[in-house]
Amino acid sequence: MPARALLPAIEEQICLLVRERTGIRIHDHQMDTLRRTVADGLARFDHAGEADYLAALRAARASSPECEHLIAGITVGESYFFRDQAQMDWLREQYLPRVIARRREEGNLSLRIWSAGCSDGQELYSVAMLLAELLPDRERWNLHLLGTDLNAAALARALRGRYSEWSLRATPEAARQRHFHHERDHTWSISPALRGHVRFAYLNLREDSFPSMLSETTALDLIFCRNVFIYFDPAIVAEVCAKFHACLNPGGCLLLGASDLIDSAALRGFTLRGLDNAFYLERHDTTPAIVPAAVPETAPTRAIEPPRPQVAAQAAAPAASYEDITALLGREQWREALAAITARQMADDSGALLPQFRAKALANLGRAREALEACDASLARDGDDKHSHFLRALILQELHRPQAAEESLRRTLYLDRNFVEAHYQLGLLQMRRGARQSGLKSMKNALAIAERMRPERRLHDAAGRDHKRMAAILRHELRMYEADSGGKR
Repeated sequence: MPARALLPAIEEQICLLVRERTGIRIHDHQMDTLRRTVADGLARFDHAGEADYLAALRAARASSPECEHLIAGITVGESYFFRDQAQMDWLREQYLPRVIARRREEGNLSLRIWSAGCSDGQELYSVAMLLAELLPDRERWNLHLLGTDLNAAALARALRGRYSEWSLRATPEAARQRHFHHERDHTWSISPALRGHVRFAYLNLREDSFPSMLSETTALDLIFCRNVFIYFDPAIVAEVCAKFHACLNPGGCLLLGASDLIDSAALRGFTLRGLDNAFYLERHDTTPAIVPAAVPETAPTRAIEPPRPQVAAQAAAPAASYEDITALLGREQWREALAAITARQMADDSGALLPQFRAKALANLGRAREALEACDASLARDGDDKHSHFLRALILQELHRPQAAEESLRRTLYLDRNFVEAHYQLGLLQMRRGARQSGLKSMKNALAIAERMRPERRLHDAAGRDHKRMAAILRHELRMYEADSGGKR
């Protein structure tokens, strides 16, 4: 039965508000879902009428219950494990074995995968199950499996990892027996071992910045973004695709859904490939090679990307100014920034800032071991620089050295108790290490600081993010973790 129509002006304004905040465009065939969600919101939050509800949405933060209920209602999507069998077969039989074999040859046992728009987590858990099959030496590998969404309720369900029989309808019996436990209420829960291999986080593809080591979206081998673009305008799709391209290693792949019909102009830098009924987009590298800085002979090689051909520096080119370099870093143009830093270091390698800048660019390009060396060089020149200690903590997390990362975060907070990003990262790290209550306390500390700062004040270590946006993200993530009453880590 169709939902009761809203007043046309109210309906238009709600659609506009959703589009402005999330980039989601509500199409005609989704209007009935919107009307049902609004009707439920009117009753749930005790609003007197549609105009009162709209006014509350306009005044509310993006993380308010009303806004989260609305977004959850219009983006709800039924999913299940091992969805799109052709793509899953391609991953199991072609792509993942090829990448794994190459990494073994390189002596680089790492894989980085992102499920963007992960909903309840079935997609990311399916990939984790494939990797459990393909990696008999799983514990030797540095696996980064990230799922993000803008629906905090869905993320809480993903964290909890409990699913209906219907969600397992395409799950192979061997995977069901190995990775699930049948509960008394006839649901199926993901094994703690598998849940420990994945991470879920709040991220808005329209508003938030990526690639960034803060959101753990750098140097990726594979991105899933299936049946997400159906909600977006073509201009936003093109913008997100360009960012996905920057997130991927050369040769990395982007998997879209069957419903994601995209203009070819939005896919610059990608090559469309197919095998039977499985289609994927492969990044081909269109960026120039970077001049490497002078480093000792024993310095580690690049951890993620294959070596690039060296090109000679143009001696006549003037070295970039500090202002130019900080502007490139602020715009997250990591390759350009690294080239500018290298040129500047050749002309003037004094002080602690240049190696700190170099560490930041390298870390965001996925070259974690080189980044750690640069960061340590910066700290050797100025051991009390809080930003270098914070950067070092992020790099150490990438290298799976949690104890050392926590020590660097605590050193950062010793130098500045109001360092919002350090409290936030400490909270995430504590929860991953099983200290749930301490982690929630650290995240609440971060939120309290963000809320008392000037909202428009930019964060030094998070490009394009101010305290208002940081506070919104923290509220979403706290809601996600606090709702996960059954999924303690």
